[in-house]
Amino acid sequence: MPNSEELAYALVTPYSLHKSRTGGILARLLWANVRLVAARMYAPRPGSRFIKEYCDAIYDPDERDVPLPYQKLLIDYIIENFGQPNVRGVSNRLAVLVFSGPNARQEIAEAVGHLSQNVRGDNIRGTYGDFFRESRADIADHPDYQARLRLLESYEALKTVEEPEPLNEFFEPAVLSGVSACINETHLKLFRKYAYTDGGFVLNAVRGVDPDAIETSMVILKPESFHHRNPLPGNLIDFFARAGLYITAMKVLELDVDRAKQFYSLKLPQFRRQLKGMVADRARLVVERARLIAQQAVDRMGAAPTTAFDPRHALGAAHRAEGLFCAKPGPGEAKSHVVSRIYEELAERLTDLQPPDSVYDELAEDLKDLNARAEFDELIRYMTGKDPQTGEPIEPGEETQCMALLYSGHDALAAIRRRLKQLREVYGQNVLQNRAHASDPEEDPEQELEVLGMPSAAGGERRPCDVERVVTEFCGPERET
Repeated sequence: MPNSEELAYALVTPYSLHKSRTGGILARLLWANVRLVAARMYAPRPGSRFIKEYCDAIYDPDERDVPLPYQKLLIDYIIENFGQPNVRGVSNRLAVLVFSGPNARQEIAEAVGHLSQNVRGDNIRGTYGDFFRESRADIADHPDYQARLRLLESYEALKTVEEPEPLNEFFEPAVLSGVSACINETHLKLFRKYAYTDGGFVLNAVRGVDPDAIETSMVILKPESFHHRNPLPGNLIDFFARAGLYITAMKVLELDVDRAKQFYSLKLPQFRRQLKGMVADRARLVVERARLIAQQAVDRMGAAPTTAFDPRHALGAAHRAEGLFCAKPGPGEAKSHVVSRIYEELAERLTDLQPPDSVYDELAEDLKDLNARAEFDELIRYMTGKDPQTGEPIEPGEETQCMALLYSGHDALAAIRRRLKQLREVYGQNVLQNRAHASDPEEDPEQELEVLGMPSAAGGERRPCDVERVVTEFCGPERET
């Protein structure tokens, strides 16, 4: 990571996740002059020191960065909401989003906003933060909660802070972030330290759900959504939230060519089946163009019909004209080398320029592998920004970042596929730039998880995870204790 870059984080709170506010919060954060570089789910396990060490970084009796009343408000909130049970009665899932940028801490702080009782909507807390009146009675006697309260009592200077009335008035900050440079760095190292013990695939933290009775589906937000200061990734997450599922894992990744090929190899049979029609349609267009050029040669130039309408002659003229006047094929269109092969095959097979449909069908069958491979290579170029053969960047600096999320719940695979279809109708540009990929139950969802090394993969998570990697790049290696 360049020395001029800062690293900052935003932690989406359990209640914000429970209310499906994650997408809206991320959209607001991505308006800042920052780049999302890591994302991970956490759920502090019983007995973990995660909560204590998070609070320790905030506590400062000398009030050098944060006033004591503000410290008490934050620490009290963390103690009551980051563990199980908690006052909200919801899962203690946390989403940690890590950003880089030349002034990342200030950018994130401004996007998050300050705690205030004044209603406003120009920052995240103004829009998504709330005040509540709630009862702690339901968990007051639970031993885990009592243990966390003893943590609050251990901060001596906070005992002098007077509590406002009523005592059961709590606040919901929606997002937490590093208030100072020191707290920010300490918390980033904490996320790295507990990345695997308290983070990753957090399905077990979802309350009232039988893990054996639900499905998990993976969604990948594609690179075109991550252009500079683009809130679209958040909007897409909002779109999937309507499926009524739980986010149980997330990560930011950039695919290399080999991994992209391995991941999308499952698509080749689908491309062969679905794109055969593309070859037949293009062949019909080629013959139609050849007939048109032949007729013009006869009408305008006085060419002999037998010569002008000879398939080899007419197709050769059409091919030359296409090279001069036709635009480069776009996503979902037959690629140039496939088109050239169509011309060659037609020139060999046709005896006139009025062939039966069977000729086009046979040609499509014969060229389906070539066409599928061409689309496959286009997909690899798009997802990685690199040449599929050499692995070299095509346009250095082009955004090739993706974000993978796992959604868990009843009938998750089908539910996400339904949302994906609707999403592409709204946001999709073409068959390639269609904003998102989702697990297809007809392929192999488990293999996809393995290839990307997701936290839920049967073979284990790929390490280092994105949080560990970016924090180590920024802060240096973790010291042994």
